[in-house]
This record gives sequence, C-alpha cells and structure tokens, in this order.
Amino acid sequence: MQTAACWPASMDALSVSTDTSPFPPVRQTLWPMLLLFLAANFYSIDKAIVGVLAEPIKADLGIDDIRMGLLMGLAYSLLSGVCGLWLGSLVDRHVRKRVLGGAIIVWSLSTALGGLAPNFATFFVLRALVGLGEAAIAPAAMSLIADMFPPERRGRALSAYLIGATIGTSLSSVVPGAILAANLHIALPGYGLVIPWRSAFLLCGAIGPLVGLAFLTIREPARRGIGASQTCEAEVPAQVGEKLSYLWRHRTLVAPLFGGFCLYYVAFVGVTSWTAPLLMRTYGLTLPQIANLLGLGMLIAGISGYVLGGLAADSRAKARKSGRIGLMVVLPILALPAAFSGLAPGLGFAIAALATISLTTPMLNVAMNATVQEIVPNDMRGFSYAFLSVVAALPAGAGGPFAIAFVSENVLGGPSRIAASFVCVVLPCLMLAAACFALAARAFRTAPADGELARVIAASQK
Repeated sequence: MQTAACWPASMDALSVSTDTSPFPPVRQTLWPMLLLFLAANFYSIDKAIVGVLAEPIKADLGIDDIRMGLLMGLAYSLLSGVCGLWLGSLVDRHVRKRVLGGAIIVWSLSTALGGLAPNFATFFVLRALVGLGEAAIAPAAMSLIADMFPPERRGRALSAYLIGATIGTSLSSVVPGAILAANLHIALPGYGLVIPWRSAFLLCGAIGPLVGLAFLTIREPARRGIGASQTCEAEVPAQVGEKLSYLWRHRTLVAPLFGGFCLYYVAFVGVTSWTAPLLMRTYGLTLPQIANLLGLGMLIAGISGYVLGGLAADSRAKARKSGRIGLMVVLPILALPAAFSGLAPGLGFAIAALATISLTTPMLNVAMNATVQEIVPNDMRGFSYAFLSVVAALPAGAGGPFAIAFVSENVLGGPSRIAASFVCVVLPCLMLAAACFALAARAFRTAPADGELARVIAASQK
C-alpha cells in the first residue's frame, strides 16, 4: 500500500475529522438536507417517468413491450453499472458536493433532451446518460448523511432524504398525467410543436440543473471514521483492490445481503416500471384517469414506509443480534400482494396491492443503507454503495422490466397477459429475497465478537 506525507492531491479540498470531533450543528445540516431531498425528488421523477408514459412512448416510437422494457431497465442501468465503481471511488476521494452537482446537471439535461429523441436508439443513449448521472447520488448522499448525523439519528436523516424519492415517484405519475390531460404542446424554435409526452420530459428535466448548481453553496462536512493518523504521514485511503478484498473477507454476510437486495429490486423495479401499463390494460383506463389515485396511493405508502423505516432503523431493533437485517427478512413477504395486483377485482384493490411494495421498499432502503454504513469503513462507503449498484441494482434495473415484458410477450402469449407475468416474475423473486436476507442475518449474528467486522461496526457508532 502506498504511503504519503499527507492526503493525495485529489483530496486536497476534503476536510477530515477524528472520531471524537462533534457532528455539525442541526442548523448547518438543514440546507444540505433540503437539497438532498430535492435531488431525490427529481431523480425519482426522471427515472420513473418512462414507465408512466410507456404507452404513448411505444405508440410514438413504434416499439414493442420488449424494447420498451429495455428503455425502462437496461438503458438506465447500463452506464450506471459500468461506471458505478468509478463514481463510488470518486465520492470517496473528491469533494462530494461537486460530484453531486455535476451529476444532477447531467441527468436533468439528459431527461429534457429525451423529450426530443427522434427514435429508439437516441432515446436509449439519453436514458443511459440519465442512469449515469443518477448513479452518483446514492453514494454521495449516503456518505454525506453519515458524516452529518450521529448513528442514533442517521435512520431518520436517511428517511427524510428518501421521502424525497417517494414524493418524486408519486409526482412522476401525477405530473405526466396532468400534462396529458391538458394536451399540452410546447412550441420550440427550430424543432416545432412538441407533443404531450415529450413536453412532460422537457418540463421534468428543466429544474434539476438549478438544484445541481445550488449544491456548490453547501459546506462539505468533515469525513468521519478516518483517524488523524491517516490525514498526515500515513497511508492513503484504501484502493479498489483493498476494498474488494474487505468485501470478499466478509462474503458470508455481503453475498446474501447484496443478493437479497438484488432479487427484491428485480421485483420492485419490474412492478414500478409496468404499473401504469398494467392498470391501463387490465382496467381499460387512460393515464389521466389513473394518475391521481395511483400517485396518492404511492405517496401515502412511500412516506409511511420511510417514516416507519427510519424509526425502526434508530430503534432497539438495530441492537438485536441480527441487527436491521432481521427486519429485512420480513419485508419481501409483506410485499407479496403486489405480485397479484393485476388479478384484483377493481382499480382500488389493485392500487392497494401495489401499495404494499411501495410501503416495504422504503423500509428496506433505510435498513439496507444504514446496514452498509455500519459494516464498511468510512473510506469505503461510496465505493460500497456503488458496488451494491453494480452487483445488485444493475441486474435488477435491467432485468426487472425486461423479465416482465419477455414473459408476457414470449411465454404467455402477448402484452395483454401482463397481469399473469407479474405473478410469474415478482412472486419467486420476493420469496428468494427473503431467504437470502435470512442467510445474511445468520452471518451477521454469528460474526466473531473480536473480529474485523465487529471493530468496523464499533467504529461506525462513534
């Protein structure tokens, strides 16, 4: 491992704290948390809007369900997965507010330009750029929150940030629905008249760059969990090989933990991507007819999930032998009704069934994020979230939407069988996710009390 007189040049602008220094005062965290809240809001809108507008996009671009599934999944996940580890290391080594600001600008402009895409290939490339930009937000946000809040308040801080994502997911239904209901056309010089689904992309991507620029005004919090001896005449932060080696040493915990997260998200991303087409095809409704009820159901379930998740993450549950992972075993089981949502006797019952996975996913996110913060050293947090995205979110993001489209088109006989496809894909994924989390809980519970993992967990509590 390299040694140096002090931090490498790439970290000159970073502030470093010893474990005994105080956390920032609450008033100093309000502005960064507001911006993180808004960033989560916008990335959820820009991510989910493709699935919400799937039917008009398909009609305009002349594509089938399988190619639509690629736009929802693989396009978004491609660059995110390829560049994810690099972005995570970037977060660990550079000023996080700059990484976040640049990422928000990239994904917002790519969303807006998606509204002008003339064909499938161009739209695919722009969705890949959206995924690339949004791949930076989770590692940077989680790293910032861990350095702004003590362990007993991190769960609630994570919930406050992630509630922004829930509101964004709800608005991704309501805003396009309102635009289509109003039949809004935008006239652009040199382009002409923009039809309503394209107008939705333009408007949803327009505000994000302002939030990205605003991140440059926050005060970068000092990085915690890095001792003073590391800041001068000591070893530089762990390199990629050393980080992978750490995860490999704890593979009995990391593999089922990340694997369960991947399987759960195959189900979740598949459900959320195809929710609007499912309801429109099954119940013969238009997007404006379902947008408000769907948005309200997702909003109530999502916010409830993050509030409950934050309270659970900060409660005595984390002190149990299986930590927060014990809660994660139960959550996929509670989400099972979503698999049968297309078989419900009416729209209200279908949305109620879909709301179960909208309730459990925020709770799972809070528990997972808090667990990762706990089981890896500080200078691995950004990398670990990015690694999680590569090995879990990438297969889920690409596989979930595609799997539902493939099963309905090529196995069950056509797009009208989407309700049965939900059962075939979502049900086994959730059951297997619960089994993986059970294995991870056992590994966490049986870890040696004097081992490396126990020392890292103890350091994260300071």
